[in-house]
Order: sequence, then structure tokens, then C-alpha cells
Amino acid sequence: MIRKETAMFTTALKNSKVLLTGANGFLGSHIGRALVQEGVPVLCLKRKASDLGRCRDFSRDVEWVDADAPDWSEQVIAAKPKAIIHSAWSGVTASERTNWKLQAANFSLFTNLLQIADRVNLQRFIALGSQAEYGPIHGRVDENFPCQPDTAYGATKLACLALLAGLARQKRLAYAWLRLFSIYGPDEGAHWFIPSLIRQMKLGQSPQLSGCEQRYDYLHVQDLAAAVLTVLRHPETSGVFNLSSNTSFSLKKVVQLIREQTGGIAEPMFGALPNRPGQSMHMEGDSSKFYQTFAFAPGITLEQGIRDYVLDVAGENRH
Repeated sequence: MIRKETAMFTTALKNSKVLLTGANGFLGSHIGRALVQEGVPVLCLKRKASDLGRCRDFSRDVEWVDADAPDWSEQVIAAKPKAIIHSAWSGVTASERTNWKLQAANFSLFTNLLQIADRVNLQRFIALGSQAEYGPIHGRVDENFPCQPDTAYGATKLACLALLAGLARQKRLAYAWLRLFSIYGPDEGAHWFIPSLIRQMKLGQSPQLSGCEQRYDYLHVQDLAAAVLTVLRHPETSGVFNLSSNTSFSLKKVVQLIREQTGGIAEPMFGALPNRPGQSMHMEGDSSKFYQTFAFAPGITLEQGIRDYVLDVAGENRH
């Protein structure tokens, strides 16, 4: 279940539509579910070919707009959303992040959203950025760390931020740009690190790994959803915020937690693979600014998150 916070949405927000992009994706589906559980009217974009499997439990509780329709933006404008939450993004895998043409294609949807924001009485624009905007990270970084992206993904995210900030200044629009670090949890892509390890260990396989000395910052996706809802409760607060668990763990610890929770017998093969060239050995977000501004703290520890995730992968804890 989505973690509940004591603060409640105002009546005005509960009576106002929120436009959510990427509702069928890993991050967006959890945000959409959290909005529905809070009783917020949600308008979601989808394409004819969209797989709605991740939002099967709340798909009938939201209003869908076909993004393939030539007049989709006019339909959204007619609905008069008071807030936009932009979580959609094409090209998030490691290989796709260096594809400039693919990443630049994200501008089309983003500029359409800015046009919508310009034409309706929007109160809030929340967008999901990325630690990739900073470029190579080798330690703990806050929002003052210089942005020097070295991938098409990071550069495109940063360019979208500049566009949003410009519109916000022109229209006096409140916005929050949330720079995410490592997010994990139910319905994550099966090829990502944690779910692939869970499946291998449940099958009694010995995963081939690097030395796993890297330290990464893992935030549970349900805490991300709770954080986004918290931002909505502060409609006048603007800025760029790191959003992470505010601490880091070695990958070896993550592997060991997964082995414990799966009852894995086979030994992980640490050191069987080399580290990727240029791989960061310490990537940690300092999210103090976000936590202090919004009086927020994650509710799910890494140990709890891994335990629940193992149950989810086993099919014992589905939505």
C-alpha cells in the first residue's frame, strides 16, 4: 500500500484535475496510484499501443486521453487541469541514454505540455529530472554541484528544465524539478539490477557480478510517489530538488539483502565481471533541501523494500 501522510490535500486540490504523463510507466504508475488513493481526479495520457498492465488496478479510476489523437492537447486544455506531473520519458536504458535522436524526441511532448501550461490557469508543474544532469558523480552531491551532463539523456533533461524555468518566470508559475537518483520497487523493468538479481537467486543461480564496491543511493518508488504528493500539497514552492533516500549503500550490501530474503543458496560471483568504463563508484544524492523544504522523510527502509520486493516478484504481493 502507498504510505499515507497525516497532511491531507486541500478541498480545492481534490476538486481539481491533475494531468499525469507516463502513467503506464514504472514511476508514473505509482504516482497515478497514489493520486487515485488520495481521491484526486487524474487525467492521463496514453497511446493506442500503450501497455496499461502497470496501472491495471486503477485504470478505470482515471480519465484517459489518447496522445495519438491530433487534438489531444486541446482535449487536455478543455479539461482545465490545475497541475501537471510529467513522468513520461523515452529512452531510459543505459544504451538509449547516449542516443541523441531518441532523447531529442522527448522535446515534442515537453513543449506541448508547456503550451498547455501557458493556456490554462495552471497552479503547479512537477517534472522528474535526473542525477544524469550533473554528469559524472563520484560522491555525495547537492543541488549546487555543477551540471555538466555527458549523455544525451542528461543534456536533454537539463534543456527541458531551462524551458520550464523560463515559462515559470514569465507566467509566475510554481514548479518543482525533482532530480532522481536510483529508484527501485514493484513493476520495475525485469532487466534492471535488483529484479534480475531476485529472479536469479530464487532460481538458485549464482549471478555474475562486478566487485560490487560501488555505493548507490536507492529510494523506494512508493516513497517517490509520496514525495510527489507532498510537493502537490505545497503549491507555491518552486525550485530544483534532489530526490533520493539521502544515504547510500554498497551494491554488495544490496546483493546480500536479496540473498537473505530469497533464501539463496548459491554464492554470488563477485568480481566475475569488470566495472563498466567510467562507472561511478559513489553516486549519492544530498536531498536535505527537499526534506527540509517539504518536511518529508522516506518511510521504507532498504531492508523493508527488498523484503517486500522479493514477495512481489514471487507473485505473492500484487496490487
